[in-house]
Amino acid sequence: MKNTNTGGINGLGESLINTNSEEFKALKRVIEAHYGAQDERVKMENGLLSVRFQMESYLNAEGPVDHIQPAGFFIERFLQAAKVSKKQFSNYIQYEYSNFIALIKGRRRINSELAIKLGQIFKVDPAVWLHIESKNELLLELTKTDPRLSLEDLIKEAS
Repeated sequence: MKNTNTGGINGLGESLINTNSEEFKALKRVIEAHYGAQDERVKMENGLLSVRFQMESYLNAEGPVDHIQPAGFFIERFLQAAKVSKKQFSNYIQYEYSNFIALIKGRRRINSELAIKLGQIFKVDPAVWLHIESKNELLLELTKTDPRLSLEDLIKEAS
């Protein structure tokens, strides 16, 4: 498995990771043991933090995105980390369950009111939720836009 980090995994330029090596397996066991020893609250907080990082990475990704993640994808990840059902959550925020499922599946968009509720609950700036929605809308529209449009062509037509 090649690592694309040009500095390598150890900063020495070595970028080959042998996942079958005994050293790698030993490290994996240490990490799993450390994770297993954490209490459930810490595991949940780490899971929530992981989703926040995923949201940030998604928003900061430049260039074409392989797969558009609806904001509902991140909500679902938060709920999994918190071990809360979709039904419980939709009841808690007083949001119609069928509309909530449509939101999760990307058929509905997050509005300002919902972004504020999500921000309060998951400690994510409401603007982030709206930025995800805006990025997704823009990415979808870019796939539909006529690439032949240009200022040069406009000037030719206007002349």
